[in-house]
Parts: sequence; C-alpha cells; structure tokens
Amino acid sequence: MLILDNVSKTYTNGKGIKNLSIQFQEGEITGILGRNGSGKTTMLKSILDLIQIDNGSILWNEKPVYDQYQDVAFISEEGSFMPNMSAKEYGIFLKDYYIHFDQNKYDELLSKFEISDGGKIKEFSKGQQMKTEIAAGFAMNAKLIVLDEPFNGLDVYAKEDTIKLLIEQLHDDTIILISTHNIEEIETIADRCIVIDGGSLVGDTTMDQLHEEGKDLKDLLDQYRK
Repeated sequence: MLILDNVSKTYTNGKGIKNLSIQFQEGEITGILGRNGSGKTTMLKSILDLIQIDNGSILWNEKPVYDQYQDVAFISEEGSFMPNMSAKEYGIFLKDYYIHFDQNKYDELLSKFEISDGGKIKEFSKGQQMKTEIAAGFAMNAKLIVLDEPFNGLDVYAKEDTIKLLIEQLHDDTIILISTHNIEEIETIADRCIVIDGGSLVGDTTMDQLHEEGKDLKDLLDQYRK
C-alpha cells in the first residue's frame, strides 16, 4: 500500500498541495483529475521524491519510495528520458541502471509505436518522445507506475495501445497512478478516481460507485467547478 499522510508542499507562488492524506491499493488503477495548477503533478513528484515535501510522510509498503526505485516507473510528458541519446542508446542505458528492465519488451514497443533509431530523442516530435517514454516505462516491469499526462501528443492508435498496456501491466501487486485531462480514456480503465483542487483532495470515488449513481467522470468534475 502507498500511503500519503498529511503531505504538504508549497511553492513561492503559494501553489502546491495541502495536507493530503490518501491511500493507494495494489491491484488498482487510480485516475488523478483536476484543473491545471491544481496540484496533481506536485503530488506525483512528491510521491517519487523528485521534490522535497514541507511536512507529512509518504510510505510505500512501510518504506520510503526512493529506497525502492528499482520497482518504480515514471512516465511524464515533461520527458524524464536522456534527450541527447537515441532511442536505442536510451534502452541500453536503462538496462544497465534498472535490474528488471526488459530490453526485448522495450524494442517490441518501439517497433509497435514505429519509433526508429535515427536521431536523438530531443529531435523527435512530442508524440514520438511520449511513445519512447511509454515504451521505456512499461519495459521496467515496475510495481509502482506513475503516469503524468501520458496521452498528450498521442494519436488515437497510440492511445489505444497505451490503454492496452496499462491493463496488461496491472497485477495484484501493482499500483498505477495516472494524472490526465483525458477523461474519456481514463473512464475506460480506472478502478478509482480522485479529484485535486487548490492543492486539496476534494473528490474520491470508485468507478463502480460513480456508475451506480448514474454518473460519469464529467459529472464528477462538474461538482467542483466554480
């Protein structure tokens, strides 16, 4: 279980997250929704220890997440890849760094996404960069998979492939967190959705509960629009 207990992070502009207390269970895909600047990415980066929180604690299976980095994958539209490498060089780098990295799976996904080895990653289009990062992330065979706007820049076929990969990757010991504005995609795969607004947790529901109420994610988000 991944537990955030009273976690806060405030930037100089006053934005961030405030006293977040959330638990994420293994075997679930959780969608993280909210408007731009609501704190979604800050929460994800706090979980991954990419930024230092002001107070609170974040534990995964009773240990800090950074102590378990070999079991963590982060797929971000910002690009956590090495921009001066080619796609092939990037795979070799990851294989040397991550003990669970599956080179064959990475190569297969690059082929599926029609990513060639020509040129450096920084020269790719935004969509090609996102596909490369998705291939790398899913080839890590991680147990905590964090995705920040993974559908941005993807064509409809790549979105479908990514959704299939997410479903295939989910196991009883896996936690998948997805921050996205694409509610159509997340509605088809999420077990649970939370809503962050103004840095606070304002909504938390399972998709089964939402559908039993005759609602969808648009209805959920409309509740928090001002």
